[in-house]
Amino acid sequence: MAGERRPRKRSAAPLEDRPVRLPDKNVYDALVECLETGRYHSAQAYAQDMAERDVFRGIGAKQVIGRLLVLRDACGRALHARFHRQPKALQRALDLYEPVMNRILTIVAMAFLQERERAVGRGREQLGALVEAGMTLTAERSPESVLQRIVEVACRLLDAKYGALGILDGQGGLGQFITTGISEEVKARIGPLPVGKGILGVLVREAKPLRLRDLTQDPRAHGFPPNHPPMHSFLGVPIISKGRLFGNLYLTEKQGAEEFSKEDEKLAVTLAAQAAIAIENASLYEEVQRSYDELKRSQRLLVRQEKLASLGRLAAGLAHELNNPLSSVAGFAEALQRRAAEAGTAGQPGLAEFQEYLTLIQEEVSRAATIVRRLLDFARQREPSFGLVDLQGVVANAVAFVQRQARLANQQIVVDPVPEGSVAYADAQMLQQVFLNLLTNALDAIEGGGEVRIAARHRRDPGGRGPGRAWLDVMVSDTGTGISPEDLARVFDPFFTTKEVGKGTGLGLAICQSIIEQHRGTIEVQSEGPGKGTVVTVSLPLGE
Repeated sequence: MAGERRPRKRSAAPLEDRPVRLPDKNVYDALVECLETGRYHSAQAYAQDMAERDVFRGIGAKQVIGRLLVLRDACGRALHARFHRQPKALQRALDLYEPVMNRILTIVAMAFLQERERAVGRGREQLGALVEAGMTLTAERSPESVLQRIVEVACRLLDAKYGALGILDGQGGLGQFITTGISEEVKARIGPLPVGKGILGVLVREAKPLRLRDLTQDPRAHGFPPNHPPMHSFLGVPIISKGRLFGNLYLTEKQGAEEFSKEDEKLAVTLAAQAAIAIENASLYEEVQRSYDELKRSQRLLVRQEKLASLGRLAAGLAHELNNPLSSVAGFAEALQRRAAEAGTAGQPGLAEFQEYLTLIQEEVSRAATIVRRLLDFARQREPSFGLVDLQGVVANAVAFVQRQARLANQQIVVDPVPEGSVAYADAQMLQQVFLNLLTNALDAIEGGGEVRIAARHRRDPGGRGPGRAWLDVMVSDTGTGISPEDLARVFDPFFTTKEVGKGTGLGLAICQSIIEQHRGTIEVQSEGPGKGTVVTVSLPLGE
C-alpha cells in the first residue's frame, strides 16, 4: 500500500557477537554454560569438569560418549533451526562450533576414561589396603591391640586426622573410648571423654552410618568435652558382631577434602565388618587362652592338693605322735613348778634358778603345742561352705581381731574402706582366717615400728565382647622388713618362713593360698627387697 512504511530490517550482528541458545537440558547445562559464557579458560579444564560431574558417574564410557554425540547433533540442529534462512551465517556457525564440539567430545571422552582409570587405581589401592588391614587385624590376638589397630587403620585408609572407637558398656552407653591422632597431652587437657550423649548417642541408638559435612552445624553435636580439638567433617559407622552392636567407629577432619565421600562411607562400613570379625576372633582366642590357663591352674591345684594331702597326712601323724609327749612334759613341768612354789627354793643351793627353768620349759612346750595345732589345722583343711558373703564385713572382722594387739604394741593399722557391693560366693570363716593371717604377718614385719595398710578396689577383666568379670582386690601392705628375691619364690612353700627361729611355722601362707585357690581366686606377694616392705594382694571373683 502506498504511503506505508515497511519496518526496516535490522542488520544482523556478527555471528561471533551473538549468543547461541542451545537445547537447555539437565544433562548438558554445563556445556550450554560453557558455550554461552565461555567461562572455562580451556577445553581441557571444561573436559575435566564434565568428567567429574555426578551426571557422568556410575555409567559406562560408551554411554558418556553417546550422550556427547547426542549433544553435538542437538547443537547442529539448533544452529540449522536458527540460521536456516542464512546459509552463509549457518556455514560460519558450523565452521566455528563443529571443531569446538568435536574437540570437546574428544577431550571429555579422554578425561572421562582417565578419571575412570584413576578411580580403578584408587579402588585397587583401597582393596589392597583393605586386604592388608584385614591381615593386620586378624594377626592380633589381644582384644585391646585389635581395637587400637582398628582406629589406626581406619584413619590411615580414609585420611582422617582424628579417629576413635567407642565401646558399649552393656547398659546403652559408652564404657570405653579408644582414640588415635590425639596426643597424651591433649587427652589430659580434654578430660573425660564422651559417654554417649548427643551425636554419639544417636549413633548408639540407631546403629547405622552417619556422614556430616560440618559437625558443628548439626543440632545434635553436643556432649563433647569443651577442650576437644575442633571437628567439622564427620563419619561414624557401627561395628556389629553377630547381630549385636559392639560399638561405633568415629572419624573426623577429612584431610585434603571438606567432607567424607560416599565411597569413604562404603569403605568405612567394609572396614567395620572386618573389624567385627577381628574382634570376634580376638575374643574367642582370649576365651580359649583363658580356658587353657584355667585348665593349667586346675591341674596345678590338683597336683598341689595331692602333695598337700600327702604332706597333711604326714603332718597329722607327726602331730599325734608329738602331742602325747608334749602333754606329758607340760603336765610334769606344771606339777614341778607347783611343788617348788610350795616348798620354796629361795636361798637353797642349786635351786635358785629352778623356777626360771620350769617357766622356760612351759613356754617352749606351749610353742611346740602351737606348732602341733598348726600342723593339725594344715592337715584338716576342710571343704569350703560356699554362700553369698559380704567381703566388706569379712575384712572388717579380721581388722577388729588384730586392732587391739596393734594398739598395745603401738603399731598403726590404716584401713581404706572396702567398696560397697563387694559380694562374693565364698566361705566367710575361711576368708576371715586368710585376712587375719595376712594382717598378723604384716604386724610381725613392723615389730620395730612402721605402718600396716589394708585397701581394696573393684576391677574388671578386659572383655573383648563386653564387660569382663568383676573382681575385688584386697591389698595388705606393710613398711617392714621386706623379702629378698630368692625368698620371694618360696613364700608359699609349706614350712618355709622368713621369721626368726621360733617365731613362725611356715604354714600360714601355704594355708592362705590353698583357701584362696579353693575360692577360684589368686594371691600374690610382692616386695622390692629387704627393708622395703611387702604387699600381699588377694583377688576374689565377685558374684554378679
